[in-house]
Formats: sequence, C-alpha cells, structure tokens
Amino acid sequence: MSHPTPNARPRLTAIPLSRAVTLVMATAALVTYAGLPAARAAEPTTQRVGTVPTAPGDATKTAAPADDTPVQLSVHLKSRDAAGAEALANAVSDKSSPQYHRFLKSGEFAQRFGADPATVAKVTQALTAQGLHPEKLAADGLTIPVNTTVSQAKRAFDVDLAGYQMSDGRTGFLNTNAPAVRSDVAGSVAAVVGFNTLAQAHANHVVGAVGKPAPLTAAQPNATSGTYPTVCAGVAAQFPNLSDNRDYFSPAALASVYGLNGMTDGGAGTTVAVFALEDYSDAALSSYQSCFGTNASVQRVRVNTGAQQTPTNTGVGVETALDLDTVIGLAPRANVLVYQGPDAYKATPADIQNTYRQIVADNRAQVVTTSWGICDQVMATSDLVAERDIFLQAALQGQTVVAASGDDGSSGCNYLKNAGAPTSITNLLSTSDPASQPFVTGVGGTTLSNVGGNVSEKVWNSNGGASGGGVSRWSLKGGSYQSGFYGPGYNAAYCQAAAGAACRQVPDVAANADPATGYMVATGPGYWTVVGGTSASAPLWAAIAAHQNGSAGCAGPLGFISPTLYQAARTGVSPLRDVTTGNNDIGIQGGLYPATAGYDMATGLGTPKADKVMTSLCPAAVGIDRTIEAVQGGQLHEVYTDAAGWHDGMVPGVSGVSALSFTYNASGSRVIEAIENGELHEIYTDATGWHDGVIPGLSGITAMSFSYSPSGARVIEAIKGNELHEIYSAADGWHDGVIPGLSGITAMSFSYSPSGARVIEAIKGNELHEIYSASDGWHDGVIPGLSGITALSFNYNSSGARVIEAVKGGQLHEIYSASDGWHDGVIPGVGNITALSAKIAPWGDRVIEATENGALHEVHSTSGGWYDTQLPVAGTSYDALSLALR
Repeated sequence: MSHPTPNARPRLTAIPLSRAVTLVMATAALVTYAGLPAARAAEPTTQRVGTVPTAPGDATKTAAPADDTPVQLSVHLKSRDAAGAEALANAVSDKSSPQYHRFLKSGEFAQRFGADPATVAKVTQALTAQGLHPEKLAADGLTIPVNTTVSQAKRAFDVDLAGYQMSDGRTGFLNTNAPAVRSDVAGSVAAVVGFNTLAQAHANHVVGAVGKPAPLTAAQPNATSGTYPTVCAGVAAQFPNLSDNRDYFSPAALASVYGLNGMTDGGAGTTVAVFALEDYSDAALSSYQSCFGTNASVQRVRVNTGAQQTPTNTGVGVETALDLDTVIGLAPRANVLVYQGPDAYKATPADIQNTYRQIVADNRAQVVTTSWGICDQVMATSDLVAERDIFLQAALQGQTVVAASGDDGSSGCNYLKNAGAPTSITNLLSTSDPASQPFVTGVGGTTLSNVGGNVSEKVWNSNGGASGGGVSRWSLKGGSYQSGFYGPGYNAAYCQAAAGAACRQVPDVAANADPATGYMVATGPGYWTVVGGTSASAPLWAAIAAHQNGSAGCAGPLGFISPTLYQAARTGVSPLRDVTTGNNDIGIQGGLYPATAGYDMATGLGTPKADKVMTSLCPAAVGIDRTIEAVQGGQLHEVYTDAAGWHDGMVPGVSGVSALSFTYNASGSRVIEAIENGELHEIYTDATGWHDGVIPGLSGITAMSFSYSPSGARVIEAIKGNELHEIYSAADGWHDGVIPGLSGITAMSFSYSPSGARVIEAIKGNELHEIYSASDGWHDGVIPGLSGITALSFNYNSSGARVIEAVKGGQLHEIYSASDGWHDGVIPGVGNITALSAKIAPWGDRVIEATENGALHEVHSTSGGWYDTQLPVAGTSYDALSLALR
C-alpha cells in the first residue's frame, strides 16, 4: 500500500482508492515499546497507525482530559481479502457482471472478508498485554471494541491527548500523535477509532415556515392503500399564506412531480433504517400519521444511547421527524427502524460508527437513510477508513445507503461558523461524510417549481444554504462507476489522485431541498413546520428505493444504486431529470460548483423520475441462475451460475455431441435432446445423476430445436435428410413425421406461441422464414429483407412479440415483430459470434450466451443498454450451446 505525499494542509491528506475504494493511512516511524518485563533481552518495537486529526479552528486548548475520563475505542482490523471484498462489491453492483445482485447473506461478510482468527487472537493478546480489556469481536469480523480510560489508553497506545473547548462551550479531546501498536500486529490494524471527540456530526435540515398550533381536522383516507395524501385541512389552516405544490410539497405533490403515482404498493415488504443521533417525539409522529391517514410501523433500535435529551418542537427530534415523515408519506407501507445512537452533542466517531455498524450487522433493513454529516476535511483518516468498510459490507449485502450531501454548498465545513470557527476552516472546499463515502449514494438538493404541471428545478441555493457537493478526499481508480464524469470545477488536487485515478465527486443524485419549497413535518404534538435541506432529499430517495425493493417487478433488493445510475447516464438513457441551472456556492468559492447538462457537483446526475428509476434499478436477468449445456470438442459441458459464481464441469460419459437443445422439465430436471455420434439421444438428470439414452430410429439429424408442449410432451423440430421433421413423445413412445414442403433449412429455433401454435424461425435458402402450425396445417413465409443470417435463437416476450437474436454478417442482430411489422437492429460492439442461445427474463431483459472470438460471453440487455462480458470459465470455443434460466 503506497503512502500519501506530504501535504502542507494536513486536512487535505491524499486518500487514493483501489478500483472502487481504498483509503491510504500514513505510518509514522517506529517508537520504543513500553511496558515489557525488564528481563526481555530485545524489546519489541511499536508502529504508529493512522494520521493525526486536525483540531477545529474555533477550538481553544484547555487542560488535558482527566485520567479517569472514559474512552470508547474501536480497533479496526484489516480484511483477510480487502481486494476481493472491493472487487465483489463492484461486481454485485455492476449490471455488466455475472455476479450482479448476488448479495452476501448475514454473517457471510465476516466469514469471507473479516480478519482471520489467528490475526484476531494475536491482536487481542497484544491489547491485553497492554493492560486493556478488549471485548468480543464485532459481527463484521473486523472490529474489536475497547472501553477504557484516558490513562490506560495513553499508556497502551503511547498517545498524548489534548483537551479543547469549542466556542459553543462543548469540550472534548483529540490525540496529538498517531496511536502506536506492537509492530508484529501493526500490519493487521487498519485504524484505531475513538481518540477524537471533537469531530461532531450535525443534522442537514433547514427550518422554513412554522405553523400556528391548532387542532387537526379532516384526516385523509388511509394512505396504505397506495395513494399519496395531501395535507389535512387542520394543518393547512395553520399556514394560510402557503399553498401545497408551491410553498411546500405534500406527499401527493411530490409523488406527482417525481413519478411515484404508478407505484401503489406503498413500499410494502421493505424495511427502511433511519440513522439518528437523537430521540424523536412519539406525539409528533402520531400527529403526522393522524393528518395523513397513515399507520406505518416505526420502531426504535437503541445503540448504546444512555440517557437522551427530550425532543422539543424546534430542536431535538426535528431532524428525525423530517426523516420519518418523508419516508412514511412516500412509502407508507414500509417498515421503519430508527437506529438511535447517543445524542449528537456527545456522539464520538466511535459512537457514530457503532450505530452504522449495527444497522449493517443486523441486516434487517434493505434501505438506509442518514441525514447527519461531518465535513470530511476535519475527520481523521482512520475514522474514514473504518467507516468505509461498514458501507462496503452494506453494498455486499444488498443494502442501499443514501446520505444527505450537506446544506453548505461547496463549503462543506461552513456550518462550523455557528460555533465560531475561523474562515480558514469555514472557507474550505469540502464535502460531507458519509455522503462522500464511495459505497454511499450522496443526495443533493434542488429548488422545485411545479406551475400548471410544468416541473422545473434548479440548484437549491438561498438564504445561506445550498446543495452540498464537490471533490472529496477519496479517489477512485479508472473503471470505477464515476469514470468519465467530471463536474465543472473538478480538480484532482483535492484528493491527490494518482495517474489513472480520479477524485470521488459528490453528490450522485438530488431532489427538492429548499425550505421555501419544503416538506410539511410534524415536529411536536399539533406543532407543524415546513422543513428543507438535503435531510429531506435523502429520505425521499430512500422512499423511492423502498418502492423498488417492495415491488413484485424487482427480484430482490437494489443494493448500491450509484453504479447503475451512472451506467444508465453513460449510455444516454438516464432515469433522472437533469438540472442545469444554478450553482452551490454560498458566496465563498467563486461560483463553484455550477450545474450543467450531465453530471455536476451541485445536483449530481439529476432528480428522480421514479417509474424510470424502477426500470433502471430492478435487477437484470444476470441476477438469476443461468445454466448452459455446451459442446466443446464433442464433450458435453454444463456451465452454470450459483451464489459462488460461474462453474464449468464436464457431463460424464457423453461424447461425440454435435448439436443440442436443452430445457428444464416441470420437476426441475435438465433435459437435453442431442445429436450424439449421429443419433438422437435424450440426456437428463434425476436424483441418481445423469442418464444418456438413444431415441431409436432417429439418425441423420443435423439441426434441431426442442421444447415442451403445453401438455408436457417433448417436441423436437429437426432437420433430417434435408427435410423438416417433427419428433414428439407420447404415451406409446416416440413419433417422427415429415412436415411437407419444407426442405433446405440450415438453422432454426422453435417455440410455442401464447396460443399454443408451434412457431419456427428458420434459415432457408439464405433467407429468414417463419414456419408455424395452424388449424389448417403448416404455413411457411419469408420475413423480407433478412437474408444472410447464419445462426439464431428465438423467444416470445411477455407482450407476445417474437424476438430473434441472430448472427448476420458477423454481427449480433436483434430482430423482433411489432404491430407495424418486423424490425432489425444491430447490437453494437458484439461480433465474431459462432454459436448462441438466448432467453428472455420475466422482467424483459434478454440474455444471450454466445461463443464470441473463441470464448464464452454473456450479452444482456438492461434499461441502460447492452452489455457484453466474457464469462470467467476455463472452457473456450464451444461449438454448440443451449441456455435456460431459473
């Protein structure tokens, strides 16, 4: 692992990443080890791990913390396979990968990527030898909690701790040198978190208009029916000068603007986790649900909270009220878990990470939203490293994490001015953590207008608040999901990106956040406030993700959504509304960063069109199991996917195969009709293994296609002696008959139509023919203009159209029927195919397995376009193949 170049501005420490992400930690010189018995001849050395955090500019140095002050630390270990974890996280989030959406189950992350047991034991022993009492390894397999005191921590890690008082009266401490660990375990320790108690998280909301408390009247119908409610009359009356869909946006108005109206499941079946550093008011939540007619399930999950402050109408609890009300209003049938860490004013980075870690370890929520952030320029590198692994695990488990990008525009530390921080801090260009984390989707903000159904948005930038965004401290190597996207004002110096790498930019997406066009929130019993900020746009995106996860049209959770959204934008079919007006400079940065067509660091890729987002984010067909029966040098191979990836194995005792057609039967067995040594064979599996038998009297077949009939018979359309034959099974055995007048076919693909007719797409005399059965017999017609096809595979799609994937002139074509006739288009970038087999997934994606340039490839469609990937199997140059999906 390389080290960052020394930097005159320590808060801009370089943080390069691997293909997706890797944060570099500076390592100091070796120091003398203390505390060993004097009898030891050679004292082992120690090595410092991590970097020294920067004290906030408004902090005044005070007395060092008392020796008996409690300190909560986390010793964060390195993964046994960090590169493998990041590679897999990339793969499960990439529609072009065969591993797409093959997420880990609870507990698997620790098993596969946690520290190995020997390392855990060695580090634990080293900590114990220093007089500490390390606790049990956390569920992530990487974190050893250590609760100790200042005096014990200073001695054990050879650190000095300096006390500080902030201008708002808050006190805390941080380490003035990096913690030291024994050299023989230093290579296993990624970070020691918890020595900095001054980097305080803050909520990203902005209060707008406040209503005059009054009784509620005229509650709306229950929104769990899937409708989106407007504000009830009693609450609207508190704001006589404000109008829905103009001065604030109710769930109904937001659903209309952002394309949610077609989604009527209400997010049923999905659990959303809300990260919180405060308690919330049950009375306020009840007020909201009474007004809007919802009855969403909301539960607290407390994470080492201790005593918490009582929520108020205007302070404590407002952030969580905004998060809850936004999720409930737009996904009223989702379950909501509020993970509460200690109150923000006392929550340390270790507390914050423990809360995130609990959300991920529990793995109960498919969607996670957080509206709390810290400007990343004042965070310790060790804190960022450890936090990154939490969100990496979330991505591997299929959890979607969205985070508010901040309310201070491109000056992400500007909120510290409220505590008296000097301009040297508040004027910095900075992004907000965790929105800037590479496995988190950062959500920026807009000002929304909807006049007469004409929706327009610009960058939110008003009254000193603006959409957070900019260049983060992380860098992404070439080939990452953000490759090729550079917002105006981009500068690689901010993360000191190495050659071939680029800085991670924030935000990724956006939504309404201006308090002047904000969200109606119950902040107390009968107390209502219009609230904005990116704390509103983040849970809005969480609600949209909840709909995708709960939809019957999606086969499983969404996981890390940013790669799919960037890929859709890359191919010109983005499911987002591009925002091109405004900038997020609050008057400090000379106009950085302006909105523009395409990606920008004020609104990212844009705001949601939820129905299009649904199509884009739903798992592609590569998220289901594929089985390919393939022939290589006459030997039958089975190539298949499961949770562990792709496999290629030879089917024993089957050789001399020249052509085949394969499907699953009703009981799930594989059934292959094949030409084997010149004769027709049926090869199948059952509980005892593989079986291979000759179908007698059917030699001389050169090409064929096989399907089950609606009644369960095996039906084979075959070329035999230059004529088309139909071969089928019945109770009295196999039957073989000539279909008259159909000689000269060289290749074909056969399927049953929705009405039960046999339909054959065939190459005959260098032209494409459609041959089909009807009540009056067989029919044969030329499909005009489609000569030159050499191989093809045919299916019906869900709407009844015929879809043919074909090789024509060395290129892959898709030919399909529509009400206005046949269409033929080239699938770009795919050539030199010699064999192929295609299927259509239930949600419409086409999956093509093909021999391309002598190797096995998977070509598949998504809403973002076509993808072509070589499969990671040893076999090459398959002469014939047949695919089935399960």
